[in-house]
Amino acid sequence: MPLKTYVVLGILAVGMSIGCTTAPVKSDTLVGDYIYRSADKGAQHDPDRLTLRSDGKYVLVHMPGGHPGSTEEGEWRLENGPSPNLLLNHAGYPIKVKGKDVRLLINDDLGQWYEKTKS
Repeated sequence: MPLKTYVVLGILAVGMSIGCTTAPVKSDTLVGDYIYRSADKGAQHDPDRLTLRSDGKYVLVHMPGGHPGSTEEGEWRLENGPSPNLLLNHAGYPIKVKGKDVRLLINDDLGQWYEKTKS
């Protein structure tokens, strides 16, 4: 291979490794209110609300028929790594951050997530 080909391949390899690197998620990025979302607009699901507080506590309000129902409370924590996760007492959610948009993935295959609301 000519030298030019090696240079181009090297540049591509460095560019791809930089593009695949994700910065660690910070706890303060996650603090706020979230609402359940689904990619399937025809799916019947209640608009549950999740609040992550800065003191490490969470409140999850189940909203049957769009009205407040049962409430779960507990502690949350961030588990950083190659695939960051939000851990609640009862579940763990992979975290997806794109710019200012934050999603907690419930089921990525079915297109279900909690989305941070814009405050």
